[in-house]
Amino acid sequence: MAIDAKPRMERQPGSGIDVLVAGAGLGGMFAAIELYRQGHNVRIIEAKPEIEGLGDFVGIAPSATRQFKKWPGMAETYRNIIYRPSLALYKHDGELIGGPFSIKEGIDHIPTPVSRPKLIDSLFAYVCSLGIPIAFGKRIVDYYEDLSRKKAGAITDDGEHIEADLVIAADGVGSMSWKSVSGESTKPKSSGFSVYRVAYPTKLAFEDTEVAKSFASLDYGDDICRVYLGHNTHGIVLVSKDTTTWFLTHKDQKRTAEEQWSRGLDASDVLDTLERLDAGMKWDESYLGVIKQTPPKAVTDYKIMWRNPNPKWVSEGGLILQLGDSAHSFLPTSANGATQAMEDGISIAACLKIAGREEIPLATRVHVALRFERVACAQRSGFKNREKWHHTDFEEAKKNPEALVMQVGKWINMHDPEAYVYQNWDQCVDHIENGASFTNTNTPSGYEYKAWTIDELLNASIEEKEIADPGDWS
Repeated sequence: MAIDAKPRMERQPGSGIDVLVAGAGLGGMFAAIELYRQGHNVRIIEAKPEIEGLGDFVGIAPSATRQFKKWPGMAETYRNIIYRPSLALYKHDGELIGGPFSIKEGIDHIPTPVSRPKLIDSLFAYVCSLGIPIAFGKRIVDYYEDLSRKKAGAITDDGEHIEADLVIAADGVGSMSWKSVSGESTKPKSSGFSVYRVAYPTKLAFEDTEVAKSFASLDYGDDICRVYLGHNTHGIVLVSKDTTTWFLTHKDQKRTAEEQWSRGLDASDVLDTLERLDAGMKWDESYLGVIKQTPPKAVTDYKIMWRNPNPKWVSEGGLILQLGDSAHSFLPTSANGATQAMEDGISIAACLKIAGREEIPLATRVHVALRFERVACAQRSGFKNREKWHHTDFEEAKKNPEALVMQVGKWINMHDPEAYVYQNWDQCVDHIENGASFTNTNTPSGYEYKAWTIDELLNASIEEKEIADPGDWS
């Protein structure tokens, strides 16, 4: 997967801005490459001892992946690692609701599932090909900024101070950057749900002849993706020639505020959960078969946590910026977490390019002003998607199954984060510096953003009230 991009990348003239990116996940490495392309000096530090290619798949919208056309070789690499599934919707018991719908031609206008480990490896290879320095084993315990020197820094667990003109905290929901950004840790709330997830070789799945019979004949010659909908739960199976992935989103009885993966579980743990939580709800034997074929100790259970949308992503001095999950976490049903993290990277790189080295605090504040409302709308959309899947009127769904498939609207997919910065920079600066009127246009058309909280949405869900918002979210 080697890519020699450095000689061919059309890099902007140097800005002289030194940027430290903390975190070598999807958002951090994507941001580092965009920062490099825009002419900034960038380096990455990562807490883990090496790149961790764990996980299954993520869905990423074209608003982020179109940027690969500006990275020589990456668009082709990306096309080689995406899944090309036909997608079908089922009731939990195996009754077909709609599909299969082939989405293999939709890479340029709808989100596409991609192997997370392969994408991580591809981004890492690209980072290395550009000569971007990356240091492992650097666990950050604190962040700071020294405005007298116009520097920010990160402190590692062994006391090392690593400084730059701007520090980007892309180190996830557990980032210690909150001390410098908001001054207080925003406690996570349990969403009430958890998700089992795993990926394993398809050849193991097909050792069960019934599973092989159900999935071996790939629809339209594509990979197979099936979504199973139940009351307050849903399952997903994605089968390619090489890899089988399945998810099960379920009620979390403990409802603890643990932002962590519980690794090393067995298929029997999942089957016990189905029996305990969904008594009387029968599940399709093909789906159960895929679960039963899972290798021992391979299942991960992730507690899905929420935080209220918070518009404060940047420190008081403007030299420490949160990016991706450290600024905004997403429900899996948003199909948007990775997309918005990548959009963050595109946006801040462009803002820094326009602002220049003497105006870094202005760049970070404009970036947040342009991004926050869009991200909060995407988070809200994720909750509404989950409600739609978990409270499905199956007879109505059969009349228009596409409405359940198309979860991510055109306002997400067709957005250009870099162009948006260039088009709105002057007006946004006037708004920040002089109080001039400014309205973002990167949210659903016809929707006027209003602050909202997790409790409002959770209470509406408990009371089974529809969360209906004005505007075009399609």
